[in-house]
Amino acid sequence: MGIVNRRALVWIAAVLSLTAVPAGVAAQQSLSAYFPMNPGTVWVYRANSGGEFMLRVGGTVRVGPADCRVIETLIEGAVTQQECYRLEKDGVYTVQRSTATGSVLLTPPQRILASPVSVGEKWQWSGRIGEQPIVFSYTWARRESVTIPAGTFDAMQLYFEGNPGPQVRIQSWRWFAPGVGLVKEDTTLQQGTQTSRNYAELVQVIMGK
Repeated sequence: MGIVNRRALVWIAAVLSLTAVPAGVAAQQSLSAYFPMNPGTVWVYRANSGGEFMLRVGGTVRVGPADCRVIETLIEGAVTQQECYRLEKDGVYTVQRSTATGSVLLTPPQRILASPVSVGEKWQWSGRIGEQPIVFSYTWARRESVTIPAGTFDAMQLYFEGNPGPQVRIQSWRWFAPGVGLVKEDTTLQQGTQTSRNYAELVQVIMGK
């Protein structure tokens, strides 16, 4: 789940409101507070490239044995990617990812957030995206206040790392605010001898019903 610029994959969390949450409340929130999926919600992010992109919560589709919620990425008004998410008691799972070149299943579904949302909680996902085997390690790293264009929030920082391909390494820091969702992301991608950074912050949200 994340915020990206034009060239990167997206792992995203939905947003419900821009109400700041007092310190200490985060520990009492359920996982659904960090990943609300209200249909019709639209939120805008600004990337370090200087451009903005939108994420939009859509309807549900059947993938395998159960339904999942579709979340779309839009750049300059055009849908560039769709991902299907499922909320379970123990976590939020990415089930399928679709772009203009086709769709890939994540086998097993990738747990991108885990319950409880507690500092020090760790988990790992080992699976395949299409035909590519991948292992990601996750940690709810710390709680801190973050200030972004959308406001100031008491947030939980998620750190994850992995190797999504030969000579490819990703490290990502993501900040989730209860009642808000993903408000900030800072990701480093190493491909051989080249390193790129994708950084984005929440700017605006329009809540769905």
